Amino acid sequence: MTTRSFHLDRRSKAFKGKGEPLGELPALSPLHVSRVAGRTGFRVLLRSYEHWLDETVAEMQALAQESATAGLDALLRCVRVPLASGATRHRLDWFLRGESHAVPYSRVESGFSRLPAPLRAYLQQCHSRGKELNALESVFRYAASQLAMYLEHGTVKVRRMDEA
Repeated sequence: MTTRSFHLDRRSKAFKGKGEPLGELPALSPLHVSRVAGRTGFRVLLRSYEHWLDETVAEMQALAQESATAGLDALLRCVRVPLASGATRHRLDWFLRGESHAVPYSRVESGFSRLPAPLRAYLQQCHSRGKELNALESVFRYAASQLAMYLEHGTVKVRRMDEA
């Protein structure tokens, strides 16, 4: 048995910080509700969520790029989905080489028997991190859209004219 480390065993930028104790993050320092007041406070909060959304999308794209350059049959792609609200949703989905549509992770797992163990672990890490990033993107996008709605209309729910 060889002890040579496989090049994909090393943690990449996309996995940086995984498994390490979480210290105080300067960008995510606690924000007390009492500090969010008035339009200025809400604009600051909106900018924070937009910044976190941008960072999340950048990390999604980095993970997708890394999985694409690994040379495997399964890869993650960062897909942009335009929403009716005008916002754009970013999502990490699994694709198999040669197929144009996203596939469920179970299809990726079905090919595990042909892969060495380090590659299986790598794909499992990619899947776990992809799910986390999809969740973060959804939360930050929704929060930013709600704050923008509040700043624009003074409420997060605007009645349509046909409801009045």
